[in-house]
Amino acid sequence: MALKAGFAEVDITPDRSQARGARGTHKIGWLKTTVADKVLDPLFARVAVFEAARTRVGIAQLDTLCVRWTTVADIRKRVRKACGLPGRSLLVAATHNHAGPAVARVGDVPRDDAYVETLVQKVVAAFEQATAAAQEAEVGFASTFEFDVAHNRRVLMRDGTVRTHGRFDDPLALCFEGPIDPEVAVIAARTRGGEPLGAIVNFACHPTHHGGDGAISAGFPGDLAREMRSRGWPITLYLNGASGNLHTSDPAHGGADKSKEQVGAILADAAIELIRS
Repeated sequence: MALKAGFAEVDITPDRSQARGARGTHKIGWLKTTVADKVLDPLFARVAVFEAARTRVGIAQLDTLCVRWTTVADIRKRVRKACGLPGRSLLVAATHNHAGPAVARVGDVPRDDAYVETLVQKVVAAFEQATAAAQEAEVGFASTFEFDVAHNRRVLMRDGTVRTHGRFDDPLALCFEGPIDPEVAVIAARTRGGEPLGAIVNFACHPTHHGGDGAISAGFPGDLAREMRSRGWPITLYLNGASGNLHTSDPAHGGADKSKEQVGAILADAAIELIRS
């Protein structure tokens, strides 16, 4: 049996068909209670399925801060019923987006159960679309290094303490507490005729843009997907790596930060170059 691949995406932005739209939606991802007052850019669930011989695997990427194990179990159960894809072969991952809705209880913000139910339904529908669209494909893998995006936010001070979001313009700053993971890895699939089907990009970094304000946003993973689409790759999943203390603000240069658009473009540049190679 030839290798097959299928991709799909579905908008999971809090319901904009209601009178207030996404306004009034509680956000999670910041150390305060935040209520959305606008949608800066849409949120998506993106999925990929791969089939070869008797093996089928699926990957779901959600533009959310996290995904609870109960939600993963629910998605796996429903996808198996709808598509026959074994639950043990289905990975469900959040981009760790800091500017999305309350998919889990955080502090005083309760989980938005109605939103989570709609999210699960849409993810299942996306898997149905990807399964139906699966076709014979060529798949490639490559990786490179990008040192200009992620920075370790933990700074060891000369008095022995450690500061999260420390800065080296502080005379007490001594060194970074830990490393970064600069690897950018890409899996890309195209038809036998060479037409792009979709890609998966893996990189470790917190998407914190607009976490502290009232905007709903997918952060730089959303800009990466839009940039890749503009360059011919219709659907791009972003899988975050071990991003514990990695973010886009640079302590070595006074906390200078790149915009989410800049980060998305940098990662797209790396991905496209890898695909060409």
